Amino acid sequence: MVRKSFKSLVVGFGSIGNRHTKNLINLGCKNIDIFRTFRNKTQYPKIKNLNILKNFNEAIKKNKYDLMILANPTSDHINYAIKAAKEKINIYIEKPLSNSLKNVNLLNKIRKKNNVKITVGCQLKYHSGLNYIKEIIEKKKLGKIYSVVCDVGAYLPSWHPNENYKKSYAGKKKLGGGVILTLIHEIDYLYWLFGKFKSVYSTGGKLTKLNIDVEDTLLSNIVTNKNVPILLRMDFWRQPPTRKLNIVGEKGQLFWDYHSKKTTLILKNGKKITKKLRSNWKKNQMYLDILKDFILKISNNKKIKISLEDGIYALKVALSLKKSLRQSKKILI
Repeated sequence: MVRKSFKSLVVGFGSIGNRHTKNLINLGCKNIDIFRTFRNKTQYPKIKNLNILKNFNEAIKKNKYDLMILANPTSDHINYAIKAAKEKINIYIEKPLSNSLKNVNLLNKIRKKNNVKITVGCQLKYHSGLNYIKEIIEKKKLGKIYSVVCDVGAYLPSWHPNENYKKSYAGKKKLGGGVILTLIHEIDYLYWLFGKFKSVYSTGGKLTKLNIDVEDTLLSNIVTNKNVPILLRMDFWRQPPTRKLNIVGEKGQLFWDYHSKKTTLILKNGKKITKKLRSNWKKNQMYLDILKDFILKISNNKKIKISLEDGIYALKVALSLKKSLRQSKKILI
């Protein structure tokens, strides 16, 4: 599917950069360069035939890259993206887009001027269960939505056993960490399913024994522009991990459980429909699907599924959740 001349640059070679590189190879990409700052000294299994670069600015000016994947710390995303967009390089930015709104509008302006495609790595939008839910909502099979409960949690120290979680981007404020930004997938797909938000009110903070300088727990009440109430819970402490969604409507309920690989629709008349992923389904399939789709859209100059504007909006909501947490008050969005 990938033309022989297609050239990629992966910035950052921690666990997610390593994953994206392997997926590029699986999708047929032959020309792959790697740039890392060596801030993270963690070593991953070597991948053959990779060109490791030492000068980012020189590389993007000399090489005509078709794609750059930003898998470096969150706080570095925008600066690197702006440089690449100026060189008319298409960009896949690992979530979250950034840890602040500084220069995001400038990036969008350059994107439009240079006709660059930019997407944000919110791969849960490629999960068949969530796409089934979106279809149910759009076809109004639940009728009016009365309430939504979204719950996600995982034990941060177990995410990457070969890394020190206290030094990872997720656990450090200056790198753009914290449970809200790190688990921004939930914010992104809630916006995707239910539209923009009117207000948020958050409680939580640093409540566990993880000893990190960012929030590890969030409980937030969100109200959408259509007055749908959403309860969102996030944490870095859950064992075993949880990722669930429950939607209550006038005609029935929907249940999604990421870890059990099931999505269930229960109607008021008792009818029950359960969609299951195949037993050997792995989460990497979503990473493959989003990357494959983005490369196809680049090659065919088509509209992308997850836009930079989507990433900016999710970031604005995440920062509003953080602000509400700090100020202990409702924030209008």
